[in-house]
Amino acid sequence: MASTLADIPGAAPDAGGVDADSLIAAMRRLALLAEGASEPETIFRALARELFSALPVAEVHVHHLRPQEDLVVTYLHLGEGRITYAEPLDRRPPGVAWVAGTGQGFLARSPEELAASLPRLYAIADLGSALLLPLRLRGEVEAVIVLARPRPEAITDPAARRAATLVDQAATALALLRARAEAGTDPVTGCMNHRAMRRRLQEEIGRATRTDGALSCLLLDLDDFKLVNDRHGHQAGDTLLREVSGALMGEFRAFDRVARYGGDEFVVILAGADLHSAAGAADRARERLLGISTSEDGPGVSASFGVAQWSAPMTVSELLEACDAALLRSKREGKGRVTRAAA
Repeated sequence: MASTLADIPGAAPDAGGVDADSLIAAMRRLALLAEGASEPETIFRALARELFSALPVAEVHVHHLRPQEDLVVTYLHLGEGRITYAEPLDRRPPGVAWVAGTGQGFLARSPEELAASLPRLYAIADLGSALLLPLRLRGEVEAVIVLARPRPEAITDPAARRAATLVDQAATALALLRARAEAGTDPVTGCMNHRAMRRRLQEEIGRATRTDGALSCLLLDLDDFKLVNDRHGHQAGDTLLREVSGALMGEFRAFDRVARYGGDEFVVILAGADLHSAAGAADRARERLLGISTSEDGPGVSASFGVAQWSAPMTVSELLEACDAALLRSKREGKGRVTRAAA
């Protein structure tokens, strides 16, 4: 029989305390990642890397459980390689189905256990052992993590305990990320996130439709932002993004909404503003960003803007696309400028 984690004796870290130190360090890295991650994939990839470091395994499979079909992500080459595919529910491996149903993890070490739990993987890989662990969010199994180790070595009981601890830490990070997404806040900048921005823009379109009022939107992109990350690291880049977000929220009216669109792009929703007044507001914001002190040569932070005004029957996506097209023209015409969408 395969060993469930409850059957494995309480495993203290291996002799010497080295594993305890490395486990604590890995947990800290995952905890810190929760503060700045904006996508679940960032956390899952980091978890895979930590598992590769903690256990001598060849592959880490993440079975994202879904109502219609599972999304399976396989991490290879110490987490640098990645294969993704959809798996119909009727092809879900029996071991994964058992973990999903019971919420318990187990360790399979015999050929019979492996063939019964992971038949397709066992048929194509020379497995010596496999560890299957539940990743729970809000009491529900959100994903099943499968760690595969080739023969002749097997995953040890202490290693299985360490892996379960890391999976639980990743679940905590994912729970924080989900809570932030539901709250509508971008974790890096503190302004509105992409999903909340689209929801708010849809509300403003509804209001403009009912009142026949004006509504404009601007999209801005920081010029040459990649150089900041390349030269000074991502922490410096995040610091700059926070400064830009603060400057934008300080520049616009209290009822305007600043959101992080993604990467180094921001959206500002300007309720009641026509195209002319929105372009003027964008130009004032451009000037304000130039006043931000940076470690780079030249004046402050250069940004390119695209501005568009909503008109019926434009959708949220169509309004953002109009801003994006104007922004692209700003970039092509020399950056650091404001461009209005074509009428």
